[in-house]
Amino acid sequence: RLEARAHTFYPNGIKAAGAGTTKARSLLELARLKNQKNPELWLEAIRLERRAGNEALANTLMARALQECPSSGPLLAENIRTAPRVAQKSKSADAIKRCPEDPHVIGAVASLFASDRKNEKARKWFDKAVVLNPDLGDTWARFYAFEVKSGGSKEQQERVK
Repeated sequence: RLEARAHTFYPNGIKAAGAGTTKARSLLELARLKNQKNPELWLEAIRLERRAGNEALANTLMARALQECPSSGPLLAENIRTAPRVAQKSKSADAIKRCPEDPHVIGAVASLFASDRKNEKARKWFDKAVVLNPDLGDTWARFYAFEVKSGGSKEQQERVK
């Protein structure tokens, strides 16, 4: 995390309360200015604000990020996961329209189905997500956690192995 290491960017190791978050915010802003339309930088800035407890600024940054990078799967998936429960369904429908074959979006929708206890749909969507990108460890971890949590039948226990 950038805010944890931000003190190393100060001369003479100066540390102030909240300086890590402030410095990290500044560095991410400069990076976004130099590397426009980079969804990874937007995503990290949004997560930084959430970790700092600044939900309003995180929501503002998410809106700006989605305007600048409208077809970014990781941003859309983060938008689904962090939306209020009542808005998640509409945000997931919008994300699927924008990126129908993105494994991040498919994985977020699968997690949404899992939280609604629609296990068969969730399993189908997780399968699709891991087929689209088998190297995406976050999706595998969510899939594994889902299988362990919803386990019980022999077939589910075999999938976990």
